Amino acid sequence: MPGFELKMPKLGESVTEGTIGKWLKQPGEKVNKYDLLVEVQTDKVNTEIPSPVAGTLREVKVQEGQTVPIGTLLAVFDTADGEAAAPQPSAAPSAAQPSVPAPQPPTPSQPGAPQPSAASAPPPSRAPSPPPQGSSPPSAATTTTEERPDLSDVRATPAVRKLASEHGIDISEIDGTGLGGRVSRKDVEDFIAQRQSQQQAAGRVVPAQPQAESRAVPARPAPATSLAGDELVPLTQMRRAIANNMVQAWSAPHAHAVMEVDMTDLMRYREKVRGEFMEREGFDLSPAAFIAKAVVDAIRTVPQVNSSWTDQGLVRHREINLGYAVALGEDGLIVPVIKDADGKSIAGLMRGIRDVVDRAKARRLTLDDLSGGTFTLNNTGPLGTIVSSPIVPPGQAAILSSESIRKRLVVTDDDSIAIRQIMNIVIGFDHRVVDGSTAARFLTAVRDWLQTAGTSVPVY
Repeated sequence: MPGFELKMPKLGESVTEGTIGKWLKQPGEKVNKYDLLVEVQTDKVNTEIPSPVAGTLREVKVQEGQTVPIGTLLAVFDTADGEAAAPQPSAAPSAAQPSVPAPQPPTPSQPGAPQPSAASAPPPSRAPSPPPQGSSPPSAATTTTEERPDLSDVRATPAVRKLASEHGIDISEIDGTGLGGRVSRKDVEDFIAQRQSQQQAAGRVVPAQPQAESRAVPARPAPATSLAGDELVPLTQMRRAIANNMVQAWSAPHAHAVMEVDMTDLMRYREKVRGEFMEREGFDLSPAAFIAKAVVDAIRTVPQVNSSWTDQGLVRHREINLGYAVALGEDGLIVPVIKDADGKSIAGLMRGIRDVVDRAKARRLTLDDLSGGTFTLNNTGPLGTIVSSPIVPPGQAAILSSESIRKRLVVTDDDSIAIRQIMNIVIGFDHRVVDGSTAARFLTAVRDWLQTAGTSVPVY
């Protein structure tokens, strides 16, 4: 009986793999079209995949907790009404390897870079038909499973396993830096280079190029000293994704600028309108809504900050989609996006902020909520900071941090001393796209709006 094959869908532009969180249906159960089937965790968001067909779930191919590339076979359905068909003969020997969609003999013609294609690169497992065991180590990609059966727990593509075996390396000794501990080609290359440098340090001195060797292995820091009472906290998908994104973001040349803003009049205006807003909306009117409005208005004045760098040129974005950084405590940081922010009033921006913050903390954001940002607002003031150095998110040109609002003694224009509520605003910018003068003009536009226009702009 023909069946339907459910494969891991592409869950985002930069998402290459996902982890099965929980199967919501079990083999033998009837499933209606659009019934929620399985929870999938990615480095960006958790989501539930609905069934694209109606039928009976015949077989689950990837178990809970396993991480597999996009395109990997997840489950098989019988789409006709009635009982499920008997398991296909080819599926019978795969009981011990549920994550393997189909037998894949090794392909020695492709010893090069690992294949990112998810459909042709299932998660590592025992090869279904290993060659005779009399051969020597170069064919370890197909022979080591009988020698070390626990290697099936090490996540790596067949090409990466082949590279490790060709250099006589036990892949289980390598710490993977990919999602879920996956061992990448670069991890193996770094391990090889590190081993070579250790061998040289132990005995032979290579006169010509010690510095070149050390520069070739920049990725692996020295292991941390182990002290009594230390605890290893495994990396979550979110923490690993934050690390990867920050490394990618920091590759751009960063610069920062700071400006003071007198928030006294704006805070008085907020006190005047917040009671009516609370009665109408059911939640408070935060200074963040005014700051967001100031940022949107300033982007119209200085559109250069709403751009992206490409090798072909600068992409100037017409839409203003405001990323809003949300701290999740020890779990990390996430930046959902308020779409079409320039079309919203102060009240509309406050609703947008409240919505993304609530859903971020409840882990109910979707991939659409995390895509399309053109400029980011990092509201660190509630955390008590007075100056920070925000990192520009990948694909954007600038980010603004609004710091805590504090009462300070200041000298006014008429040389009198007064108590004013002062806030620092900090812009971090990609210096390939934004120059210092442009950054200063943007900060000036934000400051002027908060000190003048913001004190009279209608909330609705």
